[in-house]
Amino acid sequence: MTSVHVYGLLFILLLIEGIGIPGIPFEPVFLAAGYLIEQGQMSFWWTVLVGTIGNLLGNLLGYWLGARPARSFLDRVTRSYIGPEAIERVSFWFKRYGPAVVVVSRWFGLIRTPAIVCAAPLGMDALSYTLYSAIGAFTWTLAWQYASWRGAHYFLEWWHSYRGLSSWGEELFLASSILLALGAAVYLYRKKKK
Repeated sequence: MTSVHVYGLLFILLLIEGIGIPGIPFEPVFLAAGYLIEQGQMSFWWTVLVGTIGNLLGNLLGYWLGARPARSFLDRVTRSYIGPEAIERVSFWFKRYGPAVVVVSRWFGLIRTPAIVCAAPLGMDALSYTLYSAIGAFTWTLAWQYASWRGAHYFLEWWHSYRGLSSWGEELFLASSILLALGAAVYLYRKKKK
């Protein structure tokens, strides 16, 4: 995977996530970008810019869908999957805190989708929404990308020192321990679901 692929994937995933669609797995692409930044193959600031633009465009598309063509469809979907309580809470927050809700909601998945699709119907004008959404998208993307980059830095630093000091027995022990922990986690998860 090249840096061009990661930039493109980051843009697309954050655009889709920005619309308000929950469950988009954006974390791995942040981690891949962090690794490539650490290797000098990507630029930190270009990555933040690409992610911010993708996320902002997704937010604007979600705002537009909430305001216009898909309003009745979104009402049904939002009320069935998110619930009227979440919409009432977002309405209360918009009335009480105004546009700051758009920035803060970017950080919390439970209120992100209602804040995106309900901003227009709750009376927020497009210019204010664009400004506050840009702030939210920038700060959120910056934080995720910085954490992924610095996390990759420390992981690679540890990995290089580990590789210099380890023997094949230690590597076998570490790999076995990881597999055992993953197996135990899957077993406990499945047992809990039954």
